[in-house]
Amino acid sequence: MGTLTDPCEWTTETNGTIVGSAEIKLVDYPEAGYFTNNEPEQGEIWIKGDSVTVGYYENDKETAEAFKDGWFMTGDIGEWTKEGHLRIIDRKKNLVKTQNGEYIALEKVNKHCNGILRLSVILTVC
Repeated sequence: MGTLTDPCEWTTETNGTIVGSAEIKLVDYPEAGYFTNNEPEQGEIWIKGDSVTVGYYENDKETAEAFKDGWFMTGDIGEWTKEGHLRIIDRKKNLVKTQNGEYIALEKVNKHCNGILRLSVILTVC
């Protein structure tokens, strides 16, 4: 999707107001606890509009998996800010289910493991 947004509304966490050429909605992703009735509203980001592609080039399988009733299911997890801006907070493909049934983002595991590795190296050297 390509759109223009007002640079005066950009923040370090969002790109500002959603443009009029795109419709965006959040859809529940219950497996990971993201619901549109959460506060703030959270869910998978679905996009629709003239600026959104109608499918993947010569790839009917991927198109069928990523589109539903004209909506592009991005696979990103987002939430609405108080200002009405969309913040991306997770990615469905990066969530893994732990043995006790919780979902956790691989980035969080990697960040935690890197910290442990650095501490281990420091303790070994000292």
